Amino acid sequence: MTNPVLPKRTPSVCYNSRVLRLRVITGVVGVPLLFLSVVGGEPLFSIFLAVVTAGCVFEICQLAPGFRKGDPLFVLAIVWGVLLSLRHHFGIQVGHDALITIPLMLSLLFLLPLDGRRRSFVDWAWATGGALYVGWLMGHWASIYMLPSGMMLVLFTMFTTFAYDTGAFFSGRSLGRHKLAPSLSAGKTWEGVVGGLISAMVMAVLLRAVFASLFGPFPLSIGLALAAGVIIAVAAQTGDLVESAMKRSSQVKDAGTILPGHGGILDRFDSLLFTIATMYYFLFWVLG
Repeated sequence: MTNPVLPKRTPSVCYNSRVLRLRVITGVVGVPLLFLSVVGGEPLFSIFLAVVTAGCVFEICQLAPGFRKGDPLFVLAIVWGVLLSLRHHFGIQVGHDALITIPLMLSLLFLLPLDGRRRSFVDWAWATGGALYVGWLMGHWASIYMLPSGMMLVLFTMFTTFAYDTGAFFSGRSLGRHKLAPSLSAGKTWEGVVGGLISAMVMAVLLRAVFASLFGPFPLSIGLALAAGVIIAVAAQTGDLVESAMKRSSQVKDAGTILPGHGGILDRFDSLLFTIATMYYFLFWVLG
């Protein structure tokens, strides 16, 4: 009697297990740092916003076909994005207008070959679009942070977003059959969306209870917390698909490689950019 031939472990299984380990390690290290950045107050919170924004804008600029390190146009885009993310330090009446107008005019000057370099409109669009996309949306973190109970609300949005991403990842991997947007991302499935939605709603209710016991009354009722969980889930998936469309247009898999198992900084924060901005207007509507 011959011994049965055991199936060999396929490279894809090895790859997936390796990626999963890296994702877990990065999460174990990164999540506490995010938490400390939020609860640590200023200037730690602003430093966190600036570092994440600079990393995300840089990764977007790398997608431009004419990207060159040190190009003043892309340096301007990174600085512009950081200033937009920190706009809560500037006056609303003049400061916010100036943060849009002055860098915009400066960026347009780089279309002129004043320094001997000829830049395409596509490069300009990637640079300015990256600064506005990341910087303006990232600034909503501070907009929520400055609200009453702002620290709790930022943590609530952040961890509910993580719950959606985690639930969608594992349910999509184990149960995924129906593609969500195959033209943008082959790995996204409707089963993942459902799993992520359930995870976000459960996390929203749990966080409300935990924060209420630790920090005092939570500003959202159970019903509003559940509604916020749904809204965050939709915004998180939308943000992820938007970044997938950007990467697909440049024919790259990840925006970067700095975060093992996740890719780039933008790959980790694409959902949060949408959820934090969406949550701000939801809170503005329900809390007045």
